[in-house]
Amino acid sequence: MKILNPIIVATLLVSSAMAIEPIRKEAGWSGFALFGGGYLKYENNEVAGNRLVDVKDTQINSYGSAESQTTGIPVLNGVLRYTFKNKKTEIFLGNTLEDYLRMDAALSLGIRHDFEGVGILGIRFLASTTPTDVWEDPFLKDQNRHDTERTSMGLGLKWERVLDSNFDIDIRARRFVFDEDKNGEALNVDRGATGTAGDLVIPNDNGARYIDNAGQKLLERDGNMVSIEVLYTWNVNKNNFLIPAVKFTDDDRKGDSRDNTRTELKLSHLFINQKWLVASSIYGGKDSFDENNPIFQKKQDTDYLGVGVNATYKKVFGWKHWSINAGVYASEGDSDIDFYDTKLLMATLGAAYSF
Repeated sequence: MKILNPIIVATLLVSSAMAIEPIRKEAGWSGFALFGGGYLKYENNEVAGNRLVDVKDTQINSYGSAESQTTGIPVLNGVLRYTFKNKKTEIFLGNTLEDYLRMDAALSLGIRHDFEGVGILGIRFLASTTPTDVWEDPFLKDQNRHDTERTSMGLGLKWERVLDSNFDIDIRARRFVFDEDKNGEALNVDRGATGTAGDLVIPNDNGARYIDNAGQKLLERDGNMVSIEVLYTWNVNKNNFLIPAVKFTDDDRKGDSRDNTRTELKLSHLFINQKWLVASSIYGGKDSFDENNPIFQKKQDTDYLGVGVNATYKKVFGWKHWSINAGVYASEGDSDIDFYDTKLLMATLGAAYSF
């Protein structure tokens, strides 16, 4: 979801680890639960949080970059797995940390199977467990904005260790639905805004203009997203792994000005020994939009960059099943339209129980 780009700051911190994780060699139940808290500093004009995270700035007074907000956040995450007696098939239920960091608590229910000589093939159903809150109309100015829920569902396909190589391929297709999408209504002269379509709202207010019904339709956010990611896991030595990745996303929305494609490059490093698992990543990319935004009369193209470090200290105090986890993440999205600029700084601390 493009409006959640600033939260995608640790995309490979967990998925990279999964890229080198075989199906367990012990039959039965396994999994983990992670819980704790953190600090979030956040700038975004469209996202209003979710049921667990409140980053609401209900009013804006211009159409420039978002004001900075800070809040405490909970850390809740977990996965439950069952490995069959053949030790080649696994079913799983849960949500990954990368989706949590997007404020997109996507529940995954799926199955993986290790085909000898082919690799591990998996399929999973994706659905929102905690819907993301966005503003019904992010352009409502000098008044309290109202939030609405964005839900999603879809399918994911993953081919790990392709033909027994170090390559992975991850494909996802999802449908996004907004309960009440009034994007741009405050500036729609056909809906009561005072002005003439095409006129500036306020001179020099970042070039924002009044629109009509046809213009507002270009801003509709319901739609479909399909992504494909290719990863390569390089085993530098027994403790260190480098994982470069490239990802392409096609985002097809009901409003033509929201249609875009994303190209993203990532590099992750994993350090693993008996006591520590340290994952770091850096990523960069660009969103290229198909049509001009009707309010600003130019495209919403965005360049973004993010970094993250996440460390887990295993068997804390000698307790076999308990670990301490801490992370620091930062990202920035620089859009050709200031209204869509985004920033994020987040620090988390939690405890994990694995079995």
